[in-house]
Amino acid sequence: MVEIRKDYFTDSLCIVSDESLGYPEASVEEEVCPYCAGNEHLTQPAELVLVQSQGTLVKKSDSEEERIKNWSIRVIPSRKPFVSTSPESRFTDFPLYSEPAFGYHYEVVVTPNHKETLSTISVEQWANLLRVLQDRMKWLYSKKGVAYVSVYAEQGKGHARFNLVTLPKLPPIVEQEANAFHNAYRETAVCPMCNVVAVETGGPRQIHLSEHYIVFAPWAPSSLYEFWIFPRKHQVSFLKVGQKELDNLALTLRAALGAFDKAFNNTPYTIVLHSSSEKKTSKQLHWHFEVHTNIPIGNALHVGTGIHFNPFSPEKVASKLSSAFKREFASLVGVS
Repeated sequence: MVEIRKDYFTDSLCIVSDESLGYPEASVEEEVCPYCAGNEHLTQPAELVLVQSQGTLVKKSDSEEERIKNWSIRVIPSRKPFVSTSPESRFTDFPLYSEPAFGYHYEVVVTPNHKETLSTISVEQWANLLRVLQDRMKWLYSKKGVAYVSVYAEQGKGHARFNLVTLPKLPPIVEQEANAFHNAYRETAVCPMCNVVAVETGGPRQIHLSEHYIVFAPWAPSSLYEFWIFPRKHQVSFLKVGQKELDNLALTLRAALGAFDKAFNNTPYTIVLHSSSEKKTSKQLHWHFEVHTNIPIGNALHVGTGIHFNPFSPEKVASKLSSAFKREFASLVGVS
């Protein structure tokens, strides 16, 4: 069972898995990293592999029999997916509403070197990474049943890699941002985030201003050391970013994350992409990246979507806690 459940009273959503998907109960560092060069056989075949050949990057893919070596970036099906391409087709009603958590979950392995991070890879590697993210997002949006593609990475929690998780409906955060955009635009005919960019430009919260992007700390941060990267001109989708702007974004992101490590002593962080859906919808927003800290493992998905993930179902929680409760209660009242 893997399904999307809705809160009793609010619109809060949670993906609940009972199929050993997602994160284990305790995070255990693996002795052999399956994402490192030389360990390609420990993952499923990569559906996209970037390989340096005669000064250019060539797109290839693994086969069951052979794994490509000397790669630069790999895209593989997640070893612990949050969603499923074959969930049980079951819908339930209020107050216990649920629907199938249909979707795809891929991991983009950023570098073959375990010691490299999003804060230390080259600007060129960042540019290649951004193009791969664009490529895979476009491909996923072409799939039936995909309403939104969530993109995020958790730096400081293992080998550097991005996650791409598709959802069968627009997530709450995208809905909220899109509704705020729509309401403000209807009243003022100005994108509210373009207004924020104008206000923050040159202000005390500005971190950096490049030709195409502004990096700034938000007025009301939701996490420690939080900062955002916004395109200076109005753009609703990351997929519409052109070559020149992508190269400038690579430099901006690499400099910002490298500076973050030095300023805050390599504090682990989560970077998420907020972007409009590519499916037919009037719900649009001004795309951007956000960087957050102090995000519990497994909850990076929530930062970009507003959807929680729980790899331990409440039914299992109740069963395990109930057994322990009976034993504890009996010891307290003197019953053997």
